[in-house]
Amino acid sequence: MPSERRYEMRIERTIVDKLGLNMYDKVSAAVAEIVANSYDADAENVTVEIPLGKALATRKDDGTIDEKGYEIKIVDNGHGMTPEEANNLYLRVGRDRRDEQGDKSREKERPVMGRKGIGKLAPFGICKTIVVRSAGGKPKNGKFEVSHFKIEYEDIMRREKGDKGIIDPYHPDPLEDDGTYDAQRGTIIILKNFYAKRVPDRDTFARQLSYKFAQGLKDFQVAVIDIKKESPADPFTLEEVPLPIEEETRVDASETPVEDEYGIKYTVSGWIAMSKKPYKDEFGGVRIYVRGKCASITRDFGLPAGFTGEFVARSYLVGEIHADWLDDEEDLIQTHRQDILWDSKLGQALQKWGKEIVKQVAKKGKGPRRKKVSDLFLEKSKIEERAKERYKNESIQEAAVDLGKRFGQFAHEDDLEDEDYVEDFSNFILDIAPHQYLVDTFHKIREKAKDGKIDMKELIELFRATHIAELTSFGQIANEKVHTIDVLEERIRDHATQESDLQKILETAPWLINPIWQPITTNQQFKTFRSAFEKWYEREHKVKITTSTQISGQTKRPDFIMMHKNNAIRVIEIKPPGHTFDTTDFDRFNNYVDSFEEFFNKHPSFKDDFPNKARFTVVTDGVNLDSKTKKAWKSLMDDGTIEACKSWEELLRDTKQFHHDFLEARDKFQENEI
Repeated sequence: MPSERRYEMRIERTIVDKLGLNMYDKVSAAVAEIVANSYDADAENVTVEIPLGKALATRKDDGTIDEKGYEIKIVDNGHGMTPEEANNLYLRVGRDRRDEQGDKSREKERPVMGRKGIGKLAPFGICKTIVVRSAGGKPKNGKFEVSHFKIEYEDIMRREKGDKGIIDPYHPDPLEDDGTYDAQRGTIIILKNFYAKRVPDRDTFARQLSYKFAQGLKDFQVAVIDIKKESPADPFTLEEVPLPIEEETRVDASETPVEDEYGIKYTVSGWIAMSKKPYKDEFGGVRIYVRGKCASITRDFGLPAGFTGEFVARSYLVGEIHADWLDDEEDLIQTHRQDILWDSKLGQALQKWGKEIVKQVAKKGKGPRRKKVSDLFLEKSKIEERAKERYKNESIQEAAVDLGKRFGQFAHEDDLEDEDYVEDFSNFILDIAPHQYLVDTFHKIREKAKDGKIDMKELIELFRATHIAELTSFGQIANEKVHTIDVLEERIRDHATQESDLQKILETAPWLINPIWQPITTNQQFKTFRSAFEKWYEREHKVKITTSTQISGQTKRPDFIMMHKNNAIRVIEIKPPGHTFDTTDFDRFNNYVDSFEEFFNKHPSFKDDFPNKARFTVVTDGVNLDSKTKKAWKSLMDDGTIEACKSWEELLRDTKQFHHDFLEARDKFQENEI
């Protein structure tokens, strides 16, 4: 058995954390670094044995790690290492291997991927123990000497400083095969004693590992074997992953070299294009390879917003370019070897080059992508079929399809997989189709008048078209309003109706309360007021209130609802059908009245936005107050603070009377079958 101190590694504890634990927290990233070392060792075949889709370890409730008994093994048939080589080369962290061994591999003269000798620390991002078994060197009696040892993270970290204040070197433990001989050369790396990590599923792991290396590396193959016992995936070999692209958008990177500030040109090879679908994984964006290994991924080379085709480019841009000069005479790859030093002069030159290429690709991709998405929307929405079902007039049907083509091109493909999105988008287009037909018709009339060649028969036909379009539009509005009235009536008659249901109806259709109140988009002034008032009220009264049903994820019933109309905050206080507004209700209501008055007095700037301050509407089936409270109620009614007090039946009667014309329009709309 060789000496226990045969192997030696000199390394600071902080370096292990910074270059291992904190930089390579993905299983695929740690494995990729080991595979890259196999490539540099002239391996032709690498096998990765790993439990795909399984947790390597989990964290218990008490914080301890629950090991699952797995190991990850990476085996290659490279030139391997003797114990002496392992000690002098592998265990020397931070050495520049190219200064000592050149920038080509020992036998195949491959451009080596590694440079700083830190890739060996990558596994410490996922585990605490690394076992190395390697056979190499010159054969003796046809066999190769074996180096066999393990590196323990915790042993490295627990070292003490010596007498001179210098931390002691770390001595990896030699294992049983150390110093023996093998008939075959090559290296085996075993990872175990894992942190709480999970191996991705087959497809994800294959994707994450394959993008790390350039396609078409000569004489180099990586096979993956799933070692989990239950339903293991079939073994597979990392292969070129085809990216479906829009060929007409493809730009050959080699056609335009990168030029630095001194006019020196640097050759780039590869391509950049628009994909046929957006990629959210590792294949999204442009992968930049240096010596066959991915050094960076960029979505846009730092291009500022506002360029033609920006949305398309950021969502669909893909590519693979090669720039070995980034790691040639000058090392322009960051220490962790996962990104480029963009602030360097050559990094900035590459960035400038990339921005121009992205603009070219984006411009080329604008038209094809819009056509594709437009066709996809028409297919998924079935807008033509639905237009024929809704409208008997062929011109309105055509207007709907035309709108579908024009609006559909601006959708995002991911959104078109959402049935609710497609449904809402389709209904919007169908609703405005008559309006579009009306606009188109008026445009035709204007053009005819401009030419001075108006045929009376044709003009009559055009005006007839405007009548149809107007009637259709009006009929749709009527239909929607009457439907809302029907829903309100149904809720009023239902004794199980919740107060929040009625609040939501009134907030979305304020014309039910007052015919001249129409729904409008909440503006910033009102948003600011709502937020400020709610926070102030909570601070002053130690009670959190809600003033709207429109808040996403809202579960609490609003205390009241609030709108802004005619330079005033309109507060709607409602009670469920059958409820009588009593003295207790008034005390609570009057507290809100006083709070609004106090808030406006303490925050006079809001008076400029809402000079009429707060006005109240009460909807309740009866008012029963004591004599003292009646006087306070009457005072609020007399000064206009309370604008209206209606029962639910009165509210329903008034809105039906006002919208009587809409009922008739709806009937006429249906009778004409437009």
